[in-house]
Amino acid sequence: MFDQFPIVVQPSIRQDHPPSEEYCTVVFRLPRGRSAMGRFLAELSRYFEGRGTAEIVKFEVGDHLRNRH
Repeated sequence: MFDQFPIVVQPSIRQDHPPSEEYCTVVFRLPRGRSAMGRFLAELSRYFEGRGTAEIVKFEVGDHLRNRH
């Protein structure tokens, strides 16, 4: 599942805190919608946290994350 990483980096419009190299924002679109969220979060956690690569500190869901064209 995580063998291909399409990476898109866009600067944040709002910055509540000074920039930090420890944190980044990644937005995923789940083809099956919110019903797939629990399994996706569990897989994401096992993959990254289990290897010590990253720690999930915030998980947010909502239409406000959608790209606006």
